[in-house]
Order: sequence, then structure tokens, then C-alpha cells
Amino acid sequence: MKIFSKTRLPNGFRNIYFCGIRIFSYFNTHCIPDFKSDIYKFVGLQRCKNLENLVVGSSHGRDAFIPRARDYNLANSSQDLYRMYKLYEYVVKHKGQNLKNVIVFWSVFHSGFQLEKTKECLHCVPYKILYGIDYACEMYPVDRRIVKNIENLMATTNVPNNYRGKSFYISGHSDKTEKIATGHLKNTIRNNNQIQYLAQIVELARQKGHNVYVVLPPYRKDYTDCLPDDKIVFAELFKFLKHNQDVRLINLGHDTDFKDSDFANCDHCNERGGRKVTTKINKIIMG
Repeated sequence: MKIFSKTRLPNGFRNIYFCGIRIFSYFNTHCIPDFKSDIYKFVGLQRCKNLENLVVGSSHGRDAFIPRARDYNLANSSQDLYRMYKLYEYVVKHKGQNLKNVIVFWSVFHSGFQLEKTKECLHCVPYKILYGIDYACEMYPVDRRIVKNIENLMATTNVPNNYRGKSFYISGHSDKTEKIATGHLKNTIRNNNQIQYLAQIVELARQKGHNVYVVLPPYRKDYTDCLPDDKIVFAELFKFLKHNQDVRLINLGHDTDFKDSDFANCDHCNERGGRKVTTKINKIIMG
């Protein structure tokens, strides 16, 4: 046993141990995520009018859809299906008078991805503060400095009046492709029943007369080469779609129109790739 040791908690705290006994804890301020994108998304949504097409999803959707005057892209880093449903519910209540289409970007990890149970769990905090979205399960206590950081950003961030959720196009990671794909695949086998939130999105859409589109985004070839067949990766989703045929699938995962030059890294579009995805989705939606 080491005389001194340290453990890292996902809430930003570090525990220091002496001979296996915790002697003190401290908060690592470097663990506070950059919440600027969250502030932009929230403030822009409050201002937007004539919202007809809502986009939700993780960073893959954030970077793959470039919103126009009647769109709003609420997709953001590490967004899980629970938050997608709650955001859609929020928009229906506050901005839904003209809403027609809900576009759900489904990433490889989404069938089992539960944000509270990952190292990205602090991204739950702005959803709770800004939209009133409760945690889906028990969370570590959140340090007041994180809340203060969000409050300061709300007071100081200058969001353009015409902002509709467009990506900042900042590459999210530089890890090796195989490592990224392996990490994403781990979430496809977690028994977290996340498909229930897609079911709730669809049920609410039926009540409101909205159309639901599920988009499988494109990835760079070296990433898709690390994945099993779609029938395995998206088995739960495909089963759901089979029993909910009013939900339209837009599968761009193997679309040969996308080249390596359309990606910022192995699984995120750059702006050129985003324009391609957006054009394809708009063409389908507009019939």
C-alpha cells in the first residue's frame, strides 16, 4: 500500500489518503468544464422566433447541423436521451407554437449513455440551472464554484441576437480512433433503458402533431471501420423503429458523399461536413 494516494471524483473533488485513510479533500478548479456553449444555446433559444425544426443530440449533432432562420440546434456535448426528451418538452412548453419537426441525432453510444454515470457528469449542471431539468439519478454534490461559474457566464456572455445554435466547430478530442470507438461501444451494452426517452419523445410528438426524424450521423471511415455491423450497434434503435414506423430514419453512417475532408476528427463533422448533412436532412424534411 502506498503511504499517500489520491482518488479523483467526477464532481471535481480529489481525496488524499494516508495509509488508506482519507485525511482531506480539495476541489480542483481545473475540472470546471467550459459552459460557454450551454449559455449560447440557452440564451439563443429564449430569443428565437418561428421555430419549426428542433435539433437535439450530442456533439455529433451539434457539429452536423447548421441551423437556418426556422431551425434551432440544441444538440450539445455529451447530451444523452434523457436530456433530449426534457429539452424537447421545454421547447414545446415555451417555444412550440410553430414547431413541426424534431430531429434526433443518435450517436453510437446513445443506447446506454447516461450522463450522470460518466466522467462528463458535470455537464448535467447547466441543464438543471438553465432549463430546470432534474438529474436522472443520484449525483455527487456539486460544488458552489461550478454554479457560480454558470451564473457569471450568464451575466457576461454576449450572445448574438440571431444565434440559432450553430456549432463553434472546436475539435472535441485528439485520441486515437480505435480508443474513441471502443469507448463509445461500451455504452451500447449498458443496461440503462435509455430507449424509454426516445419513446417519450415520440409519444409527445404524436400528441402535438410533430414529425420525428432519427439521424445516424456520418463518421470518418477509420471510425466506422472500428465498429461492428449496424445491426449490432443500433440493434435496440432498429427494433424500436420497426414498431414505430411513423418515425423516419435518416442513416448517413455509410453515405459515400462524405470524405475525410468533411471531418474535424474521426467522429465530428467540420463546417463543410455540417453543410452536407444539413442539406441532406432539409431535402428529406421538405420532401
